[in-house]
Amino acid sequence: MKSILRAWNFISLLLIGLVSCQMSIPGGSPPSGTTSSSSNDNLCTQYMNCVSDGSDSMVTFDHSGGNDTVLISMTTMAVNTSGWMAVAFSYNDQMDNDSVIDCILLKNGTVIVRNSYNTRDDKNNTDIAEPFLGIQVVNASYGNGVLQCIFNRSITVNSSSNRIFNLTRPYYILIATGAIDDQGNKLYHGNTSTYTSPNAVDVTSDFLVPRDRHYFLDTLGNFATFAYIPSPVEMEFEIQGPVSKTGRWISLGLSKDIHMSDDSVLDCLLLTNNTVTVQNSYNLQSYGGNQPLNAEGITVIKTSLINGRLYCAFRRKIANFSNSQIFPLDKPYYLFLGDGNLNADGSKIQHGNTPVVSASAVDVRAVSGNVSRKDEEVFSTVSTSFQSMTATPATTEIPGYSVFPNGNTGDKVMYKLSDDGNSVEFIISGPPQDQAASWIAVGFSYDQSMNDDSVIDCIHLQNGTFIIQNSFNVKGGNGVRGGNEAVNTDGIKLLKADYSGSQMSCQLTRNLSSDNPRVFPFNQTYYLLLASGTAMPSGEKNYHTPNRHAVSSVMLNLTAYRGNIDSYQTKQLLRAHGCLMITAFVMLMCGAILIARYYKTCWPEDKLCNTAVWFAVHRFIMVTGLFCCAAGFIIIFCYSKGKLNRTFGDNSPSYFWAHGPMGIAVMILIAMNPLIALFRCDPDSERRWIFNWLHWFVGTCCQTLAGITLFFGIKMGESDNYRLNHYSVFWILIAFVGFHVFIEFLLVVEKCISDRHSKQRFTVSYGMSSPGESASAVKHAGDVSRESLLFRYFVLAVYVLITMGLWLAMIILIGGGFQMGSN
Repeated sequence: MKSILRAWNFISLLLIGLVSCQMSIPGGSPPSGTTSSSSNDNLCTQYMNCVSDGSDSMVTFDHSGGNDTVLISMTTMAVNTSGWMAVAFSYNDQMDNDSVIDCILLKNGTVIVRNSYNTRDDKNNTDIAEPFLGIQVVNASYGNGVLQCIFNRSITVNSSSNRIFNLTRPYYILIATGAIDDQGNKLYHGNTSTYTSPNAVDVTSDFLVPRDRHYFLDTLGNFATFAYIPSPVEMEFEIQGPVSKTGRWISLGLSKDIHMSDDSVLDCLLLTNNTVTVQNSYNLQSYGGNQPLNAEGITVIKTSLINGRLYCAFRRKIANFSNSQIFPLDKPYYLFLGDGNLNADGSKIQHGNTPVVSASAVDVRAVSGNVSRKDEEVFSTVSTSFQSMTATPATTEIPGYSVFPNGNTGDKVMYKLSDDGNSVEFIISGPPQDQAASWIAVGFSYDQSMNDDSVIDCIHLQNGTFIIQNSFNVKGGNGVRGGNEAVNTDGIKLLKADYSGSQMSCQLTRNLSSDNPRVFPFNQTYYLLLASGTAMPSGEKNYHTPNRHAVSSVMLNLTAYRGNIDSYQTKQLLRAHGCLMITAFVMLMCGAILIARYYKTCWPEDKLCNTAVWFAVHRFIMVTGLFCCAAGFIIIFCYSKGKLNRTFGDNSPSYFWAHGPMGIAVMILIAMNPLIALFRCDPDSERRWIFNWLHWFVGTCCQTLAGITLFFGIKMGESDNYRLNHYSVFWILIAFVGFHVFIEFLLVVEKCISDRHSKQRFTVSYGMSSPGESASAVKHAGDVSRESLLFRYFVLAVYVLITMGLWLAMIILIGGGFQMGSN
């Protein structure tokens, strides 16, 4: 079709040029009576590869003749007896530093084609030393008010000045017209005789410059557009939408009222033989059905069926029809948009889904913006061309739907209870694994394994059709992997199916109950299973690879709103985060603080790694705790994708929102203390007390804040957002804090008694000291009694054993699984 259009465009332009050449007098003046009042009907008669200013000038590009040249045709009706039209190739949308081709009508009637260049000052167009390099003129003429230049332009040129651009990359296309002086030099065009393409285009391949279109959409992915083109007798329309099989229609109706009776209709038909056609039809009065008419007044621009999307672009006359059932476009109408199936003979079967109707009568020649539906107050502006409208809105999150994604593959299922309360609506979407045939399925399971599960399949075949069905995962055994068997389509109603090459989706409803035991009712709770893979040409599903499935972390009630749902695999990150933070606080940080506070004098003569035993142990444990915190910090940021509290609702407790910022504060504090220690002064320095107190203050703040943050995190684990098995962990952590406080109390009392006997000050034994007091007293804290040492060793052993037991219990509860309750 594209080749035919290109050939027809070239022949028509060549004929126009030859006729114009016969009417012009080379080297003389144009014939008398020549005017510039020609109609604009021939502006951009081809839909592709054409740029027009929408008024009186256009340029077309044809690259079908060979690999070395592009056939360019420049046409304008903006000059009278003399003047110029120019097309520029620009790196941006401004007229500066552009390669230009001029079509100039001199005052003696001669038409020339040449290269020129726009310098940085856009009012300064200069001649170049190679004005005809890369240009082979086919026709250059003026007649009947039409200036036209047709020529072949080399794709690559060897320009010594680099001012003739190679056409090997996309450029913005700039069009301008203006007058010339007596010497034939171009005069500045001013600000009103220019046009710039809205995007850069590659003139060596097919391209489309978007028009100012007005959109009318339904809720199923169908839409119609209309554009008022520079023609007094025609308008341009597009109709498109998703189709899952042949024998489908999408139609735009023009109605005098809001009832589908006595309406003129424009049909885009996909026949059972895969042919796409456009026709007029008529909705009979008193809802008597639809009567096909003919294609009177319709000029087809393009029809296609690509990636499961039906598309029709055409022009339609505004008035003067022989059949009164084809309404003229000179008055407002209510717009209807609907779709349905075709009979084998191509006649339309009544629509299944109720068509949408515009909120008011619309004059398609004078509408501003897009058309609102009767079921909505405001319709958001749509600015994309039809080529970018293939992605289904089902791939984005929609308010009111619960969302379960597979972060590894991009697959997603969204669901909600339908408005009538009799079914659950699903939107299943994701990237297809194979361009030939792919499937995405959601399963409902009593456990977290793929066996004996009810499944809904969305299967896309290579011929563009979709299969929507119930299926069942059969349990395997004796080393044999289970399989999947198709069941039926009972209770399933397809609302929309779409495929765009990079995304496929199915929107459907399924009844709450079924008589088939393999189609599970939705009055129970289930784990959600989400998987995808390739399919056989027959539609039979191949087994998915291990990374292409996800299982919800909890059982779900599909009739209740849940929000964002995490998968079992994603929950592993949360579990790892919790285990690492519990380890850092319970097992490491609190123990390291005890060693530093109460065990400095326990090994006065012993060394470990060439330093005091207590310091070596304290440093090792704190550094290990720092690494645990850092790992947990990184894991939670990976889980949340860098966002704080991404899964919370507005009704979540305030401490949920505090957990993230407090965790960041803990991470900063725990990293500060080692940095502070790097800059500590000598133990005998009179300023050592500053470091001692600062180190103690930062460490105490970190320990206190970390404990509070852990409690908040555990309470979050008990909430509906996570449903982790954390209720017991909360009380175990309380027990640990109480135990730790009790141990510190025992050690403080013991130190008081020991220091009284050894007549040493309590503050000195802590190693803090005061301003002006030497810290060396810490190194000579005096002899500690044998009884005191034995007591401290015993307390330390009890502390380590009980702490390890409590820590192990919390790790098992957090890391060992999720609560198997329903939600």
